[in-house]
Amino acid sequence: MEFINNSTQNINSRMKSGGIVSEILYGITLCIVVYLVLLFVEVLYKYINRLSLNRTVLLANTYSTDNKTIVIPQSPNTVGSKVVQLSNDERSGIEFSYSFYLYVNPSSFRQEYGLLHIFHKGYSCQFPLLAPGVYMRSDTNTLRVYMNTYKTWNNYVEVDNIPVNKWVHIVLVCKNNAFEIFINGNLKKKLSFDGYAPYQNYQDIVCFSQRRLSLKRSIVPSVDENGFDVFGTMKGLLSDLNYFSYGLCYAEIQDLMNRGPSTKMGDDTNVSNIPPYLSDTWWTQGN
Repeated sequence: MEFINNSTQNINSRMKSGGIVSEILYGITLCIVVYLVLLFVEVLYKYINRLSLNRTVLLANTYSTDNKTIVIPQSPNTVGSKVVQLSNDERSGIEFSYSFYLYVNPSSFRQEYGLLHIFHKGYSCQFPLLAPGVYMRSDTNTLRVYMNTYKTWNNYVEVDNIPVNKWVHIVLVCKNNAFEIFINGNLKKKLSFDGYAPYQNYQDIVCFSQRRLSLKRSIVPSVDENGFDVFGTMKGLLSDLNYFSYGLCYAEIQDLMNRGPSTKMGDDTNVSNIPPYLSDTWWTQGN
């Protein structure tokens, strides 16, 4: 009897110790599962909300380009600054994006070849820092976008047949060592950097510069044969200028486009200059 009792006690003791081990393993497994679920939720939240988490709103409203120059300070010590987060080296290289809506007034154009300023990031004189630099050609409805690289400042791409007297959604995406230009959600042009990294800068963002600038090859050998001539600002409207510290994907570009331009006007903008269909969504269809 004593032997049986001892055996029974040993079995019960082993069962109890085995139960404790099982409970410990169950607790560890439960903690791991909860951690993975929370990690997944965090990653999903950041992905869904990365448009807002990584966005710097530069101009939230709609502005007339020919009213006055707007300077967006990039020094955190300056009152009213809106500092953009410069891209760190992602796996695919430097990444960032700009998104905005543009309305081109046909009165902008002239017979003379040159450029009309929309916005740029760099020195107020517009040379040589253009990272990026967005212009309209003065002689035709062609958009020109500059992006400095470590090889040259004079690195640009042109997109022709930009709609006039219509709202147009434009996105500039820097990723994979190239600069992509999206017009109304469609990839129109791609500027390769030829193996050189894009050259970012810490200067202010200047919108609607009224400055006139003329650089000829005889003075600056790095300019084109036609020179670098800026005749002030383009006439029209700019709305909802945003910066993103990563390369936007196609779905995000479509989402931004479908939101439409802002219906709220910026300071000193003449309401009579605004197209009557500003708040409509017709401009996203059939373009």
